[in-house]
Amino acid sequence: MSVKIVYRDIAAGADEDALVTAPGAADHTDPALLPFGGSGSPIATLEPFSWVLDGSRELLDGQPLAYWSEAMSGPDGRFETPPEISIRFDSRYTSPGLLLTFDPATGDYCSHVTVEWYRGANLLKKKDFYPAGPEAFCAQTVEAWDGIVLRLRATGRPYRYAKLQKILFGVDRTFLRNELRGVRATQEVSIISDQVAVNTLDFTLDSKADIDYMFQMKQPVSAYDGDRLVGVFYIDGHDHRGKGLWSISCKDAIGVLDDDPYPARMLSSEPARELLEDVLGGHFRLELDGALAAAPLTGYLPGGSRRQALQQIAFALCAMVDTSGTDAVRVYKDREEQPRKIPLQRTYINGAVDTSAIVTAVQVTSHSYSTSGTGNDTVEVDGVTYYHTAAVTAITNPNVTAADKPNVVEVKEATLVDPGRAAAVAQHLYSYYMKRSVQKVKIVMDGEKPGDHIAAATPWDTVMDGFITSMHITLSGIAAAECSVVGVDVRAVGGSEEIASGEVMSGEV
Repeated sequence: MSVKIVYRDIAAGADEDALVTAPGAADHTDPALLPFGGSGSPIATLEPFSWVLDGSRELLDGQPLAYWSEAMSGPDGRFETPPEISIRFDSRYTSPGLLLTFDPATGDYCSHVTVEWYRGANLLKKKDFYPAGPEAFCAQTVEAWDGIVLRLRATGRPYRYAKLQKILFGVDRTFLRNELRGVRATQEVSIISDQVAVNTLDFTLDSKADIDYMFQMKQPVSAYDGDRLVGVFYIDGHDHRGKGLWSISCKDAIGVLDDDPYPARMLSSEPARELLEDVLGGHFRLELDGALAAAPLTGYLPGGSRRQALQQIAFALCAMVDTSGTDAVRVYKDREEQPRKIPLQRTYINGAVDTSAIVTAVQVTSHSYSTSGTGNDTVEVDGVTYYHTAAVTAITNPNVTAADKPNVVEVKEATLVDPGRAAAVAQHLYSYYMKRSVQKVKIVMDGEKPGDHIAAATPWDTVMDGFITSMHITLSGIAAAECSVVGVDVRAVGGSEEIASGEVMSGEV
């Protein structure tokens, strides 16, 4: 395996902000799809030499096609009146050009395109491009534009409709190992969601291309170990250290959500999926455990950031939140399935296991809210006053001895834990705090990610059965991760003997 970084050098947010008009578009197309991409289906048409009778073409039947021109090009491939596509934006953007996707399914494309960039009514730049295939990057850096006009002047073959499937306001760039230094990712998850961690990616780019990168805030960056996605991150800062040399810092979707406020709400049996999608605000895809989709949530959700709202929801659901290995925000349950075994051959030497102090009890406060009541313990949401009452659910550790110091875990501010959820949440916390061992182990990665249930060998011939809570990953020729694993240190028995056998790798955690 080898590291790969895919950087979307785009005008972040321009796709959602775009208002597309195309008076010359065919009636069966929807130009509003252009910023997001329409169907790539190979549609059968009456264009000369286009309908290949091999079953590969589809009849037009409601496919979401983004743009076809109503007019057909002439015998020389040119249009008498070039079809025009106009795009306006409420905000201003900067990009290194446009990536145009025409019709890869059939190989058709426009061979001559004129692009104009505007700021209000002022023309900033006009340039002609001559694509040579169904995907073409129109390279032209323009700053602070809020309007774009495309004129499709000719097609690559005569008697063709102009077909455009997608407009990307920028370009995808792929950086391989020979251009990358010090690629490091930190990924974390809380098993009990007492907090929702921000995953990060840092790397140095030593570019071999003569390109003036912009590295705008919140542009997406995908990190790969070979073809395996490590995570999707967003530009948080950069330092131009020399010609072609950049230091880049990124954060994941959780970090972006931390910058965005979310208002206080009073919930009454709100389905988890609807609530979570509202918290994500349409900015990120939700990957939700099916067991949680319809779970109802009742209680007070305080105002704050979207990240804070996400933490309150996940805690009440006894769920975990993570972005590792996906392009979505993943919310899922720990099902305590059989652990994935990490053989000693993938484990570095000098690991360690620490044992925390025994927890003597867990106490969870549940919360109820009503529009009627007395007292000063109230909250106001949308101009309505709600009276608050609280109750405590406790679980005491029966294994506590007289020699153990009191060590009570108290949760008081989880305001979405209503009386009906208190017992399940308390049991979830209690089960977690009974896992007193924390293993520090460095492994060669093979698809592991935070939240995974694993069994890993220790240097003293035992096995740690637990959950990965953090990974500090170094991506180079071999992807290695320094992991924290919360669980129980057990003897290698039953089916676990093979974990504690073999060769240990050299190196230190």
